[in-house]
Amino acid sequence: MTKRRTFISGCLVAGSLPSTVFAAAGNDYADDFNMQQYLKELDELISIDSKSGYIEGANRIADILEKRFKSIGWTVTTKDCEGRGKALVATNTPNQNHYDVVLAIHSDTVQPVGNAAKYPLTIKDNIAHGAGVADDKSSLNAVWWICKKIPPEALRKLNIAVVLNPGEESGSPASRSFMDEQAKKTDIALVYEPGRPGNGFVRSRKGSMFLTINFHGRPAHAGNNPEQGRNAIEAMAKAIPEIKAIASEYKDVTLNADVVKGGTTANTIAEDATVVFDFRFFNDQTRDAVLDKIEALCKRGFAPDVTSELKYVAKSSALAHTDKSQKVIDLVNKAASELGQPDPKWMDVGGASDGNRFSGGGAAVACAMGVIGGDLHHPEKEWSDMSSVKPRIALGRKVLELIAQQK
Repeated sequence: MTKRRTFISGCLVAGSLPSTVFAAAGNDYADDFNMQQYLKELDELISIDSKSGYIEGANRIADILEKRFKSIGWTVTTKDCEGRGKALVATNTPNQNHYDVVLAIHSDTVQPVGNAAKYPLTIKDNIAHGAGVADDKSSLNAVWWICKKIPPEALRKLNIAVVLNPGEESGSPASRSFMDEQAKKTDIALVYEPGRPGNGFVRSRKGSMFLTINFHGRPAHAGNNPEQGRNAIEAMAKAIPEIKAIASEYKDVTLNADVVKGGTTANTIAEDATVVFDFRFFNDQTRDAVLDKIEALCKRGFAPDVTSELKYVAKSSALAHTDKSQKVIDLVNKAASELGQPDPKWMDVGGASDGNRFSGGGAAVACAMGVIGGDLHHPEKEWSDMSSVKPRIALGRKVLELIAQQK
């Protein structure tokens, strides 16, 4: 840890220089920002392993945030999500059962336990590297800074909540239930996933589901009496292209057969087989139509005397670009303009986030509000642009002020 601290301290001058893109960052809305303190706090978060399912790490991060938010007078509650660790809700007023605005963050990463020590925080030319630095620890820390000095009008008029999910990267029944509960209470969700390179923000994300289809036939000896068998693998082989063809009927739908297994020995007709599809979609109506078609095919069957059964954990939602979300997007654009920041570039992307769950609950959503980063999930290459930290903090505060002005 000593070496990490020394290196960061040596980079503070470079890390605090504004980039050309953000030369006019609206300093009045982040005049309290201190890069040295920000990096110290970021280093603390990155030094904690928090792979999805590593409960000790998730709990340590939740404990840190609980202490921070209580120190500024916010009300903090935590909830244990079985298999993922502590979720957290911090609110600017007590006893909230409805949120005007949520700032959503997550404590988990995809980095294996041990990577926090293997890939510590390092900074060169404003670019930070480290385990989970972009997804989501830089933005998680930026949300804390936003909340330390929210404009008075926003604090007075708005019920604001910070929602910390310990299971964003790899969901669980408990973490999904927790997030769905928060989504139902929320009018507007600002999701602090990393901002995209080129000043990118996200207005819509595909929904993502894993669809498992199990095939069950009849075993038989492949040499002595193969005619008495019913081959589940052959039925699966027929099913895969027929199911994939459904995607061509809908714009921006993908169905990819990414995992297959089946059979027992090479001389036995396969009794069982399984295929797992990755299913992506841009709206929930399309989701339901595709699922209905796959269900109908499975009930019809793909080979005589071979049953097929569709299974999935739960329906997930797309982050839809709606009229409600466009109003929030317009406020983000206005905030950037008033702060002298470059125009946000709004994107439609394939990967899901907690924004999908908020959108499914009826909230208006703007995503990728966080610190700009890239090469997400790559242990060595993942990066976060420290020159975008202060501007994104200023932007978050300004957006909250503009929301309050409309209330």
